[in-house]
Amino acid sequence: MAAPLMRLTTADHVEAIGMRVLRIAEEMASGSRHQGRSERLIEQAEQAAIDLRAAVRGR
Repeated sequence: MAAPLMRLTTADHVEAIGMRVLRIAEEMASGSRHQGRSERLIEQAEQAAIDLRAAVRGR
């Protein structure tokens, strides 16, 4: 018999997004200032902010 699937709570989603943001911040602080890399990290941070808003609003 398969184990029941657990639904993630809003807190679970917020925690996961927070971990993404911390990883992005660590990469930004690592010193490399390559333009393409910086733009990618900024895009990831913007997407994390969008995801956070959606998680908090329940979407």
